[in-house]
Amino acid sequence: MVKSKTQKVRFHRGDKRPGNTLGKTKLSYTVDMVKEGRKILWHVVEQPTGNVVGKYFFEDDANVLADFQNKHKVWQVNGGIPRFLWNYVAGSYS
Repeated sequence: MVKSKTQKVRFHRGDKRPGNTLGKTKLSYTVDMVKEGRKILWHVVEQPTGNVVGKYFFEDDANVLADFQNKHKVWQVNGGIPRFLWNYVAGSYS
């Protein structure tokens, strides 16, 4: 006769269980106009991370990228574009 043992796990006060936030982050991409020196550039910004995905001289080019990302949600399962693929870090636009 084989007994099946149940796993005994003790949770202590203050322990945090890992949450399932893989698909819960709502990503959206917006287009913002930014003036850098004498140039006016259009930035595609990932929300809620604030990552600048691309910089474009023409608004139409920026809208193409933002519309594609908003429609297909390519990086949704990763919670946004991974940091090692970032070209522009939020806050430093140079």
